[in-house]
Amino acid sequence: MHMQFSESEPVMKELCSKILTPTDVRVRLSFPTATTREHFKLLEGSQSLDFQVRDSYSKVWTFRLCTGKNGHLKPVLTKGWRDFVKRMGLKVGDKVIFVVHGNHNDQLGIQVKRNIKLLGNEHWADL
Repeated sequence: MHMQFSESEPVMKELCSKILTPTDVRVRLSFPTATTREHFKLLEGSQSLDFQVRDSYSKVWTFRLCTGKNGHLKPVLTKGWRDFVKRMGLKVGDKVIFVVHGNHNDQLGIQVKRNIKLLGNEHWADL
């Protein structure tokens, strides 16, 4: 079966996903370097960038992406991240997925999933 999408239907694609570590939950989210290079353009000489994402409840969150001098240190999310963790009740082992959607990949979204065992099988459930 072949599906066609019209121009008006939003397209969504995954930028990156990460299973949360203790540092991700307690301090800051370590962000994939390749995703940062490909999708976030820091201004010349700048080491941080504020950006917004929309969660599955349509709440908009502002995060700050920080890198080290000359891009040598791994990018991290700082501002806004801890508030998001607390509000969503995130735990070590949960998964966050950053997506872009919209016809021009102009809207960032964040999805959160928790690994649960059901009848002996593991499933990723939306939070």
